[in-house]
Amino acid sequence: MPKGRIIPGSGVNTSIYSYASYPCSKTTEFIYVSRIMKEKGIDNYLDAAKYIRKKYPYTRFHVVGSCKERNYEDRLRKAQDEGIIIYHGFQSDVRKFYKMAHCIIHPTYYPEGMSNVLLESSACGRPVIATNRSGCREIIDNGVNGYLVNQRDSSDLIEKIEKFLALSYEEKEKMGLAGRRKVEKEFDRNFVIDAYLEEIDKL
Repeated sequence: MPKGRIIPGSGVNTSIYSYASYPCSKTTEFIYVSRIMKEKGIDNYLDAAKYIRKKYPYTRFHVVGSCKERNYEDRLRKAQDEGIIIYHGFQSDVRKFYKMAHCIIHPTYYPEGMSNVLLESSACGRPVIATNRSGCREIIDNGVNGYLVNQRDSSDLIEKIEKFLALSYEEKEKMGLAGRRKVEKEFDRNFVIDAYLEEIDKL
């Protein structure tokens, strides 16, 4: 019977997604990067943004990505007009958004593989809040480099955002650094390339 081997997704290029100094602005910037669709947790993100913005006016919530459904385009424009989010649409290079962020939020429940968004943003040294499901939990050590949240649970997402906001600047920065170290140790793309080359050499 053939033996299997687990490889950490496609990995991430840690040179392209390099560490960036943690931002020290007074406004806390949260960023959602994804295709805009229900299964990617956009509804939960909007719920959380509406609640947090009202309670913590020094926060801002960004949305980066293309809409898969027309009704979301309208909803995002409306939420932007109401001051709940800032909608940036599709972006060919998201690195500038990772670097301006204090935290990346990825509340997906879409059945996907390893999340590139979490790998890339962690490589840039940003704490992450994401769903406790396969493809996300492998990247997050809960409470160390980010927080895990229940699927489709806006209340839990709000709770984790408030928990993050309560951290000191130094604690947030430390969380981001832990994410960078984890990516370097476990998810660097060179590991994936080497693993494939090893298997090819066996043929």
